Amino acid sequence: MKRIIPWAVMVLFSASALAACGGDDGGEDGGGKTSIADIMAVSSHDELVDLANKEGKLVVSTSFTEDSIPAVEKGFEKLYPDIDLQITEQTGDDDKRILLEIQAGQSEQDVMHLSAESYEDYVPYFQDDIDLSSLIEKGVLDIAPEMVNPEHKSTLAVGSGIGAFAYNPSTYTEDQVPSTWDDFLKPEFKDKKFMVDIEPANLACLGVIWGEDKLLEYAKAIKDQNPIWVRGDTNSLTLMAAGEYDLHAFSNYHSAFRVSRESDNIAIKIIEPVPVRITQIEGTRKGAAHPAAALLFQEYTAGPEVQQILDEDEPRQSSIYAPGSELNKLTEGMEVSVMDWTHFSDQAKWEAAIFDTWGFPSAEVKEED
Repeated sequence: MKRIIPWAVMVLFSASALAACGGDDGGEDGGGKTSIADIMAVSSHDELVDLANKEGKLVVSTSFTEDSIPAVEKGFEKLYPDIDLQITEQTGDDDKRILLEIQAGQSEQDVMHLSAESYEDYVPYFQDDIDLSSLIEKGVLDIAPEMVNPEHKSTLAVGSGIGAFAYNPSTYTEDQVPSTWDDFLKPEFKDKKFMVDIEPANLACLGVIWGEDKLLEYAKAIKDQNPIWVRGDTNSLTLMAAGEYDLHAFSNYHSAFRVSRESDNIAIKIIEPVPVRITQIEGTRKGAAHPAAALLFQEYTAGPEVQQILDEDEPRQSSIYAPGSELNKLTEGMEVSVMDWTHFSDQAKWEAAIFDTWGFPSAEVKEED
């Protein structure tokens, strides 16, 4: 009887054979490639640029959208004209395929895009010999230290998503809408008075400050308010813009901001503690052929030029840690509840617990296909 070998296994076998025959063994041993030791030994930004220019190329996968990528490319190539940048957008649909390619040693990526959902799967493929924090301390790289993962120091998050709520100012004045998260539990907001997304990403962030017990107690109280269950910010906020609904709790600020630019029916309010998620996560791949150029790209995306692009084109998805970014200014002086590197693994756990607490509600307003 013939045995059918799955395609993924065949790819892995082929990769093993390639490695045994002296395939891509990474940046440290390949002829003419930059060694990680040389990178960590540099004492100035100019020395790092010299190493990157000798590499001459950079392959990047990013979550930046098609609207943002041309501006990112143009700015990087202006700064570093001797580096050929190849950058592609990675969506959620690409994630499993790209991970399989990396696992099989078939990826040319230097800078990987890392989603929160699959981050742990990528950990074995991080170039952990690179220490961004050390290079920042030496003045080689200009990056806000809070962006860097203290456990895996070749990875950083150059963006963030914050939670807020949206309301229709034709229906509510600002003093009539909630001023605290507990205000959503008042009698006047009971029985189909506000929308709640059944994917509770922003609500889960509050667990960082509240703790899991209070978070789940609050989630139960929200369920008891009998809200309008929805799925997908863009769809539900578009319906708000059309005047069909008046209040949307735990909105993605960037989604509400995008819709508000085209509608007078959307106003946004931010409540403390402000839910914050780290986003736009980048990591240098173990075995990357162009690691010095990868570091320059990470520095560039953490810097003011790309932060402005994230604010204007994404929009409003800059890092709260980037000085002068719109989200940095927006949250300045406010209490924030950040799902940061320390709590990164809690995100999925708390979202699942909230979902269970809600009893698997069905969305009344569903995300469009």
